[in-house]
Amino acid sequence: MRILIAVAPLTAHLYPSVPLAWALQSAGHEVRVASNTGLVEQITAAGLTAVGLGERTAPPAPITDEELDRFSDALGFEAGSGFDQLFRATRYYLVAAYKRYHPDEEGRQELADTLVEFARNWQPDLVIWDPACPVGPVAARECGAASARMMWGPDYFGWVRRRLLARMNDPASAVSADTDPLAATLAPVFGRFGHDFSDDLLFGDFTVDPLPAQLPRPEGLRSVPMRWVPYTGAAPVPRWLSQPPSRPRVCLSLGVTGRTVSAGRDERVAAVLEAVAGMDVEVVATVNTDQLGEDRKVPDNVRLVDYLPLTQVMPTCSAIIHHGGFGTFFAAAAHRVPQMIVMEELGSALSSTRYLEARGAGVALPGDGLTAAQVGGELSRLLSEPSFQRGAAAVYADMTAAPGPGEMVPILERMAAQYRTRD
Repeated sequence: MRILIAVAPLTAHLYPSVPLAWALQSAGHEVRVASNTGLVEQITAAGLTAVGLGERTAPPAPITDEELDRFSDALGFEAGSGFDQLFRATRYYLVAAYKRYHPDEEGRQELADTLVEFARNWQPDLVIWDPACPVGPVAARECGAASARMMWGPDYFGWVRRRLLARMNDPASAVSADTDPLAATLAPVFGRFGHDFSDDLLFGDFTVDPLPAQLPRPEGLRSVPMRWVPYTGAAPVPRWLSQPPSRPRVCLSLGVTGRTVSAGRDERVAAVLEAVAGMDVEVVATVNTDQLGEDRKVPDNVRLVDYLPLTQVMPTCSAIIHHGGFGTFFAAAAHRVPQMIVMEELGSALSSTRYLEARGAGVALPGDGLTAAQVGGELSRLLSEPSFQRGAAAVYADMTAAPGPGEMVPILERMAAQYRTRD
């Protein structure tokens, strides 16, 4: 069987699919992973065959206030409502992601055209695609392959669609198929290849869902649960890491993708460094010089590492402080490590923090206005109160209840045969 995996150009979107790609490849299937040229090196570093799609010939058109107003009106958002997080997700995950695949002013769209052309020529049996790469289902349809979404976090895409449909069915709402902002945003992507917007294209034949069953998700979508197996990159193990820590080791990580999305000095780093300066702990901080800021004093008990795969350091840690991304969350959960999430506006932090606190596996603090006193007090609790270890064990049990990537192979083989339209 041939499997094409299409990923938006973000590390946090690639890494969750790597263990599944390994499993399919190890079972004898041909696997290709397609993304922007900038991600090709990371794909090949993972031992996978990359398909470089190139880069946009021009930057995506900016998101306009008019577009956001259309979504806000259609979804029924009001300032200060409980939908604020979903509105931010709509802007950053849906609109921004989809516009990356819109044609430029001269009608060119290298990313979409290259992916579809490759699928037509290579003829995969199954296309597994990142929901932030909306040309993935088009490629599947163009070659008659089965079409599967691969989630990497909360299904904002499904929640937005379900709310829009509910509003369309509400007689008191002015939303209709003609004013559907989601269909309008995807029209340049789907229409480029002669396809009309439909839920079949938006969601594919089924969804591979690596989030534990205890996390909320939209109802009514066909999904296949899979265990999240952490992959956080590859690098030689440093010599110091092979020695057991002499005191509790704490990891600080604010994510790889965040370095490019919100580059520059991060005040959360300053708060953590100040907090741990007087504590009897060893801190491994995977932050770069930009996040650290100029002239920042680093305490003697802090080891700065620009990059270190979390799967290497987590087995030696007693706690982790991070931004709430699910890649980091599950890297820690796989080793039953209690967590402190310092939330940020973007990312999956709202979902991960609710789950973390509900299971008693850690604490959450707002990233804005974070103080050293807050960090120090909560970190002391994580390291001293046994309830957090029990909560971390509960998250691990949730996480490991679903089939692993190897167990997914026969499932995907059956589903590819069921949904493939090409003989």
